[in-house]
Amino acid sequence: MSNDNQTASDAGVRPDNQDGSIQMQNLTKIYDPDGESVTAIDEIELNIEAGEFVSLVGPSGCGKSTLLDCIAGFIEPTYGHIYVDGTRVDGPGADRGVVFQENRLLPWKTVRENINLGPKMRSETIDGRAEELLSKMGIEGTGDQYPTELSGGMQQRAEIARLLANDPEIMLMDEPFSALDALTKEIMQELLLEIWEEDNRTVVFITHDVEEAIFLADRVLIMTAGPGRIKETIDVDIERPRDLDVTTTPQFNELKEEALGHIVEEAREAMESGQ
Repeated sequence: MSNDNQTASDAGVRPDNQDGSIQMQNLTKIYDPDGESVTAIDEIELNIEAGEFVSLVGPSGCGKSTLLDCIAGFIEPTYGHIYVDGTRVDGPGADRGVVFQENRLLPWKTVRENINLGPKMRSETIDGRAEELLSKMGIEGTGDQYPTELSGGMQQRAEIARLLANDPEIMLMDEPFSALDALTKEIMQELLLEIWEEDNRTVVFITHDVEEAIFLADRVLIMTAGPGRIKETIDVDIERPRDLDVTTTPQFNELKEEALGHIVEEAREAMESGQ
């Protein structure tokens, strides 16, 4: 992607190469609906290490999804740059896989066909890989079914299996469990951590659920109400591996209280300013 709005001053210095790392330099996205300029994210400087699990939280409309879409290469920044493994992002790539709140499985293809779609397009299909991933996700035997025949939780498991079939270095997840019931959501959280700990991929995870953000992440990044900037970084120094029992500990509750305090502060400022 080219960007006519970029100047020599925001060209940036190319970071050193690191497998699975993400670097953002002066990242800004401005929309212009109906001729009215709206800054979604503003001058974000952020480094995410290879293999790190980072959660993004903040008030609605703070630019979380815009930031994720920029990393994925779905939209082009107005200013600034993103580097993945030291290479500037100029569009979508197989090194980044995305899971959305609503799954993007093709309803006219079987679950197996959906999982094999990406590798097939690159002529990299591996016999038995789909079944292996379905077993890993706890939904073995569903390969011949269509997505509409599965429950919401099973569809999201199939969606993650589809992502893993492409073997991305980075998993970008935009509220993937928000539509699930509480029990299924907890099961999916623990399953995601198992996958992450086994494969050591970089994960950027958007959620409105502060408990979910803290339970999953190494770092929780809290964004301002708008334009979106990184207001606060909370390091989650809770030992891994984790299970849901950790959410009842004093350490967890202190982190939760800290995060909620920042988010409530931003939400109030947004209401007062009429955003």
